[in-house]
Amino acid sequence: EKRDRVNSLIAKYNFRPNAMARALTETRTKLLGMVMTDTGNPYYNSVYSACSNEAYQRGYVTMLMNTFSRPEMEISALTKLVEQRADAIILCGGRVDLQEQDPAFTRLLETTLETTPVIVGSRSCHERVYGVAVDHEGSVDLAFDYLAALGHRHFGFFYTGSEFYGTQLKLSRFRQNMARLGLPVREEWLIPVKSYDCPSGWEGIDRLLSLPELPTALLGMNDMVTAGMLQGLLAHGVRVPEDISLMGFDDTFITNITSPQLTAVDYDYGEYARLLVDTALGAIEGRDMPTNQLVPLSLSIKKSCAPPPHAWRKRA
Repeated sequence: EKRDRVNSLIAKYNFRPNAMARALTETRTKLLGMVMTDTGNPYYNSVYSACSNEAYQRGYVTMLMNTFSRPEMEISALTKLVEQRADAIILCGGRVDLQEQDPAFTRLLETTLETTPVIVGSRSCHERVYGVAVDHEGSVDLAFDYLAALGHRHFGFFYTGSEFYGTQLKLSRFRQNMARLGLPVREEWLIPVKSYDCPSGWEGIDRLLSLPELPTALLGMNDMVTAGMLQGLLAHGVRVPEDISLMGFDDTFITNITSPQLTAVDYDYGEYARLLVDTALGAIEGRDMPTNQLVPLSLSIKKSCAPPPHAWRKRA
């Protein structure tokens, strides 16, 4: 009888539970905070979209904070999410990816960890932080295996972010693969570019084409840089893939809207999200979770790679 009276009042006044009020009396808010360094980058956008969907399937909602690669906004984002009583925070990009950890960032993490579990889309940077990382070394191996099988022996790499561990791993693995194939590294074909965007890739191509010799295969740091490289090559009359093959990393939507479409190493974003969210929920529930996990890799073969020209030649 009492239940019927309560249900009648609920229907009469169209009552909806207040999530914030409920959170005050419950242990969990069912909120996952997500801190991204640049949601304008298709890679981070893909990670967030997949995590948001995975969290929803698990009964959680996500709150996105974009830091624009600014340390002061990183501090603000973590502080706000703790104030909002997020059950856990997933952090992707920014100072967590530095090759040498910033002491100020370490202190910020330790303050956050006093109340809230932290999971990073990177390798673990702290004994109490869980890491789910892209396999940077494995991704370079996969790229080399494919290009070498096509017959390439002259490789270049456009990279950025030398202060970040992922870049250092890719560069180191590039050299290891060249040694494995018995090939010399042409330092002039390892070209640093300004940022992770298309204009940086194009500007790097302008520098590459000033050299007396060219590689037959080029790796780009990410899809945006590789798309810029493609634009630069085509603008100079260099054919892709007939003259130079191009391969990127991430396999975001960018690879499908270029002409030719870009071959890229793909990170299974659905599985990436599952690992991140499952690790977050495990930390919330006090389960014993792995400190470090790697995201599965695959190769998305499209139209930007082909066997090298029959006669590799110097530029006129």
